Amino acid sequence: MGRKIASIPIEKLRELYIDKYLSSYEIGEQFNCSDATIRNKLKEAGIKLRSGGRKKFKYKKYSFAGNDTIKAYMVGFRIGDLNVYRPSVNSRILVIRCHTTILHQVDVIKFLFGKYGKVEDAIGKTGSYHVNVYLDQSFDFLVSKTEIPQWIKEGDSAVKWSFIAGYVDAEGSFKLNQGKGRFKIDAYDYFILEWIDEFLQNKQINGKFRRICEKGELKYASYIWKDDLWRLEVNSAHCLERFIQGMMPYLLHVDRIKDAKIVLENINERKKRGTIKSY
Repeated sequence: MGRKIASIPIEKLRELYIDKYLSSYEIGEQFNCSDATIRNKLKEAGIKLRSGGRKKFKYKKYSFAGNDTIKAYMVGFRIGDLNVYRPSVNSRILVIRCHTTILHQVDVIKFLFGKYGKVEDAIGKTGSYHVNVYLDQSFDFLVSKTEIPQWIKEGDSAVKWSFIAGYVDAEGSFKLNQGKGRFKIDAYDYFILEWIDEFLQNKQINGKFRRICEKGELKYASYIWKDDLWRLEVNSAHCLERFIQGMMPYLLHVDRIKDAKIVLENINERKKRGTIKSY
């Protein structure tokens, strides 16, 4: 017997399908009805359907088959940049979603998950990319975003560096400021940044970890900070060099790799000029 559908307001359909960019399948999962039913409802409401909406579910999905190093990278990248959820409590499908204006961010997602399921991206009206990936339940380790998994904390150095690389690819930045290389991450994720800072300290990589904005403070116009904003930065040339060398083998984001190399080149040039203080 087919599933019945509750009445869905047109504005709710618009919100889910257009604003949140959910597929007809995902909307159907929420309302316990079929993909076809939702598509008919969208047509009745005069909402133009996106092409290929149903095809993605016909693609075969493969179970995760990587090692703990790439798994740790995925977790770090997910915490920094991805929305991961099940369309419904009993769903056998895991959905990864990302909205970004940066094409190389899309490239990382395709590299990580393209071998396991269909990655679909579309350019929205504002020029941003809407990325959706549909995976099987073997990727359940990506659902939680509340804390760093214990297996990463207890993992070897490669696992920890890989996790940090994933998070940095999503949230971090390398740049030159006043002729000197710098690194920073600004994020709400206090416990993530605190753990990274502690890990770096244990590697004799001294950074600066501090709160830069307080929850409830006025950001601009009428915007209020929704939570405390934290910054982790590494500015010392010697520490920054060790930081990049430790993480570089695990970085995947083209822009992050390029900028990290520019910072390393800057450090080497300053060493040659003798403008970097000795340890």
